[in-house]
Amino acid sequence: MDWDDLRYLEAIHRTGSVQKAARDLRISASTVYRRLHVLEGSLGYPCVVRGLEPAVLTDAGRALALVGEQTRRALAEAAGTVRAKETAIRGEVSLTTVEGLLPFLVEPIAELARLHPALKVSLHLADTGPSVRQREVDVAIGIMPRPPTGCWGRRVLRLPYGVFGTKEAAHRKKLRWVVRGQGLLHSPEAAWERARATDVAVTSNLLSGVVALVAAGVGVGLLPRLVAQRTLGLVELEAFREQAAPLERVAWVLTHPDQRKTPRVAALVAALTEALAPLGK
Repeated sequence: MDWDDLRYLEAIHRTGSVQKAARDLRISASTVYRRLHVLEGSLGYPCVVRGLEPAVLTDAGRALALVGEQTRRALAEAAGTVRAKETAIRGEVSLTTVEGLLPFLVEPIAELARLHPALKVSLHLADTGPSVRQREVDVAIGIMPRPPTGCWGRRVLRLPYGVFGTKEAAHRKKLRWVVRGQGLLHSPEAAWERARATDVAVTSNLLSGVVALVAAGVGVGLLPRLVAQRTLGLVELEAFREQAAPLERVAWVLTHPDQRKTPRVAALVAALTEALAPLGK
């Protein structure tokens, strides 16, 4: 006996006829008749009384239809459990971005943790990190003109630059500078600094280091405006506004196209987009 044949008998019992069973199963009535004939042949007894409408099952047919009903319900329950696990926002999701964007990530990640306690976020901060395209990380926030080939991306931030410092540092007769150190020397910002920052007080390989030192009054520094605006006590040096304007950068939330609809990845992308996009307008 083929267990798959039970579903045809169960459908006849549930709907009341071969024709209705065929519509319910989205197959032809001839297929239902054929599979019923195979089932009765393997069993050695008739399962449906012929010529009656609605369909009437024999004792053997009713017993087997009950088994088929139990099987159908068990399979539906198992499928529902699998779907629930697949759509649950749980497990680990990884995110990489540059260290300078950390202040903008704290709130969305904290909110994500509050909403989904079964989700763990693995955060990697560095100027170069694991690859979304190579599936080494689930989500990245990249500073680039456009998403690279093989990645899906959504633009979330515009990052215009300016020169900032404390009021005291900004009004010194001779400006001293805090600039990017080793590791950031090949960036457009570092090239801009090399052309203009003639008196360097400190170099730092971390943007957070540049920000902290500028906020402490050590010197002025080239900073993303969004970062400077979140730092108390800084003012922009208007003399450099036009010179710094071409340095505007764009940030994208990136993921692999195959990962876009994975619940844990979609939840992280949504949280980041909702938090960052309003800042970039």
